[in-house]
Amino acid sequence: MLLLSQQQQQPSHFPPRLKRHGITIESEIEYRVGPFFVLAVNIKRIDWRRFIKSTHRDVVERRNKWQRKQEQDELGGKEQVGMLQCWSSTIARLRHMSKYEWLSYFIAFLYHFHWTIYLPVCWVTYHVLMGNLYRTFILQHVADETFVLVEEKGMEMRVGIKEAPQQAGFMLSALREIRDDGRQLKQKQKESESVDKASLLGPLLGPAVKEDKGPAPPPPDGFVVPESLEFVGLELDLPVGFKRLRWALLNTSCSFTTDAVWNAEAKYENITVEPWSKHDEHIGSTTPVEGVDEADFIGAERNASYLMPKSVFVKANMCSEVQYIESYNDHCFVLKKKALTPDVPYGSTFVAWTKYIVINTGNDTCKMICSVEAEFPNGPPMIARQIKSGMRTGVGEVFVLTGETITKYADEYP
Repeated sequence: MLLLSQQQQQPSHFPPRLKRHGITIESEIEYRVGPFFVLAVNIKRIDWRRFIKSTHRDVVERRNKWQRKQEQDELGGKEQVGMLQCWSSTIARLRHMSKYEWLSYFIAFLYHFHWTIYLPVCWVTYHVLMGNLYRTFILQHVADETFVLVEEKGMEMRVGIKEAPQQAGFMLSALREIRDDGRQLKQKQKESESVDKASLLGPLLGPAVKEDKGPAPPPPDGFVVPESLEFVGLELDLPVGFKRLRWALLNTSCSFTTDAVWNAEAKYENITVEPWSKHDEHIGSTTPVEGVDEADFIGAERNASYLMPKSVFVKANMCSEVQYIESYNDHCFVLKKKALTPDVPYGSTFVAWTKYIVINTGNDTCKMICSVEAEFPNGPPMIARQIKSGMRTGVGEVFVLTGETITKYADEYP
């Protein structure tokens, strides 16, 4: 059973797309509400010869991509990788593989044997030993083909896979969350129409800065605004001065991000933020500090962590974040973040990078560009496409919340 978070017609392209895997299925949409629907999938037949061949091809392609990335990293100026380091990275990659990836390697290994050997092995492991594991692995292929169709239409999707015995309980839990989300959305729409100042936490953006009222200063000589990451999730003109926003987002003494964005809007809990690794008391300051070169702020980093609330697809989980200052001057500042979420499915296989670029446009305004990119340190897993899509959707929501919250507080506390 699949629960998809983007409403679509029943995918009629499943049979021809899955044919290369040797999988024959029947599917039916059982329930639909809002953007969610439940798709029941029944595996009717498996052509083991074709299934083993396609799995072997997929495994080889993923391994080759990982090896090409390693070679590109070396050519990009990184140190030459020795034999010991190569073996170490390979072991790390194997250690972070999921049980489904181990199954894919097992199936790919059978490709090297005659069919008189691998067919009995497949029949026994599928019908006697690992039936549930095989079926979930096959449904990952179904989900991946669904992502191809959805991405071709320029949309995003989240997906969860459950066995038939768990279907009823999962559907009831999901429906409760869908209804709760619907009520919260209606409440937010009402609040956005008329923001109640009493619902805000106070002037957390800090006081207006005199220098922000004039025209924007030119960029320093030779300075180029850094490039965004792979996917730009938000590009927004903000009604707040550049130095004021820089203080709110970067200064350790300001609680705007932790209290207004993370806790009040995103519903994060157990939030901790450590000081910057250098110049902690000066980073984000609205006035120049005598004897301190702001160029030294570049490269400063700090750690943060928080508990993200559960969703339809993912239980509540901790996120550990490292924040880096990539650029810092009166024309532009760039905050880059590296997030690790080991408790989510496949969480040990990827790193979520986000980047906030804020450009001074003068007259108490600035422009914010938010982007995200997935990194797979040990090579992309078999559901890399799904991970990227979920990351774009989830982080995109945080980008929008951040922009909305900045605008709301700037309007109420000019």
